[in-house]
Amino acid sequence: MFQFRCPLLTLIRHHSSVNTTTVSKIFKKKPVDERLQLKGWVKALRRHKELTFIDVNDGSCSRSLQVVLPSEKRPDSLGYHSSLFTSGVLRTCSHKGQDIELVADEIQVIGDNNLENYPFKARTKSTPDYVRQHLHLRGRTNFSSLLRVRSQAKMAIHNYFTSEEFINIDTPILTGNDCEGAGEVFFVETPTSDKEDSESSPNATFFNQPVYLTVSGQLHLEAMVSGLSKVYNFNPAFRAENSQSRRHLSEFWMVEAEEGFLKGSSGFQSLMERVESLIKYTTHYVLDRQEEDISYCWKQNQDTEKVVRASLQKDFGRLPYSEAIEILKANSHNFKRQPVQGEDLGREHELYLTKHMGNIPVFVTDWPNKIKAFYMCPQEDNPNLVYGLDLLVPNVGEVVGGGLREHDFLALQNRLQEHNMTESLNWYLDLRRFNGRIPSGGFGLGFERYLLFLLGTANMKDVIPFPRWSKHCSC
Repeated sequence: MFQFRCPLLTLIRHHSSVNTTTVSKIFKKKPVDERLQLKGWVKALRRHKELTFIDVNDGSCSRSLQVVLPSEKRPDSLGYHSSLFTSGVLRTCSHKGQDIELVADEIQVIGDNNLENYPFKARTKSTPDYVRQHLHLRGRTNFSSLLRVRSQAKMAIHNYFTSEEFINIDTPILTGNDCEGAGEVFFVETPTSDKEDSESSPNATFFNQPVYLTVSGQLHLEAMVSGLSKVYNFNPAFRAENSQSRRHLSEFWMVEAEEGFLKGSSGFQSLMERVESLIKYTTHYVLDRQEEDISYCWKQNQDTEKVVRASLQKDFGRLPYSEAIEILKANSHNFKRQPVQGEDLGREHELYLTKHMGNIPVFVTDWPNKIKAFYMCPQEDNPNLVYGLDLLVPNVGEVVGGGLREHDFLALQNRLQEHNMTESLNWYLDLRRFNGRIPSGGFGLGFERYLLFLLGTANMKDVIPFPRWSKHCSC
């Protein structure tokens, strides 16, 4: 009988028979007296006459495993951040900070080492600003703790929506829509390959219409919610805001959700409950799985743990916009920019409101329709207000924006005409024009801003692997 042999399967079986493990598994299982193989990087090196002690980390967790090697077997090229392969037997020990160590009888340095211009030094603490100058190398530093937390937070968000029967939608990166109408978009231009057409029509583009990098997938989620009821995305978004502040990036990640059959006050309450449950679920999930990494980040930001845990234990605050303005006006001496009825809030106002409400997240609701997007649904009893929400969190400010969507065809048509957007969003009108239209609501969560809240990090450029912002797109 013919037997198919898969080379890849053979390779996998070969490697699985080798007892190569990770630092994370070693600390969890502690297989004392077993022979193990380990690959990783040198985080600390202590040379003595007879023995050499090496702290090895492989990126699987924040902890390093002490490897003990006879000094006579120590390779000359072994140094700080060297990559290595080692094998030996796991033994118990009385080393401060851990009770096991790998007693090695073999070690190999992988690759050549060139420490002459290496930007990081052993036993030297580098500032975030310095580490950020070497984006391509900062995965080798304690920045790895952030990357593990970020990975778990993304997994938690997907798990949450899956458990709530939401369908994941890949909304487009290239779009003809400026969702917010703010104009801070990146224009995509690919010149036509036809030289004559290009000369006769210098503005001709690949798509034969203006195309942008998306600032939001919301409108496309609305297109899907009429047939799927519950949808979400987890996509990059782009904003051409010429800002050097710590809270802005040109490329960032958004979690956006849209839920059908949400209408009126009860639907709006359900939407706020959805936002709160997502954030609490995600935070619990990450704390349960990445406690060591989060603890490291919290050591750099002492008050963050108290704020985060209080946010898990208490209900989020809820504050109508009009009341928020009155609170701010009564304390106007605290602000550089004075709060004004009918205008948006500044970050200093947002942070003050979270403190006023007990240093917990707070929903600001019932916004004036003039300062919210064209797609917001007016309230039945007061059409000057919309069912809109901003979620403010301590030390960060706004992390979520959302609300109910205008589902009336004529009302939406009038608003698009007012904004001169009817032609580009005629398809969006179709969602209300044809049979099966439903009221819906949704929100967008800025993922990096959520991580700022969770970890207490001061700069949004330090919660994303490769930040892009105005005048900076290296690596």
